Formats: sequence, C-alpha cells, structure tokens
Amino acid sequence: MANNVGQTASASHAALDSRNEASVILGRNVTRLRKQAKITKQKFALMVDVGRPFLNRIENGTADPRLSVILRLAEALETTPQELLTDPGEAPVQNAPKRHARLI
Repeated sequence: MANNVGQTASASHAALDSRNEASVILGRNVTRLRKQAKITKQKFALMVDVGRPFLNRIENGTADPRLSVILRLAEALETTPQELLTDPGEAPVQNAPKRHARLI
C-alpha cells in the first residue's frame, strides 16, 4: 500500500511540474507577443479583461489561468491558444499527425 501512495505522490508531482512548466511557457509567450505588438501591460490587461496584478502573474508564470482567459489572451495577441502554450523551441504540434500518418 505504501508503494501505491508513493506512486500517487510521484504522479501528482509530475502533473504539478507539467502544469508549472505550461504556466511558465504561457507567460514567456504572452510577454514576448505583447512586447512585439508594443502593447503596454495596462492596456493589455484592459483588452483581455483581467487585473494588472493577474496579468503580472501570468507573465511571470505563477498564474494558472482558466481556458477562457487563455482564449482572450490569444485573441488579443492575434494568435492561437496552441501557440501560447507551446515552447517556441519545440516543433509545432500540428506536424505530429502527419508523422503518425506516415508510420501507419
């Protein structure tokens, strides 16, 4: 039984690490795209209907925004939620189905 508890704790930590990593990636992408668009934090917070402190937490990677907020961020930055949640150094996810199709 102790082994199962340890496995559950490890799975919980892995899920938390993954969520934290996604928050950091989201924050970096939002910051980069907002700056490229030359939008101030104050104006951007108004555009996406969030408070400036929450926008700061998003950009710092410490917030865990709801999907509705991620959708508004993407719309305001004229991008997709997928782009906001993908590390720029990774291959685009859209290519994955093509690779799998070739394997079949």
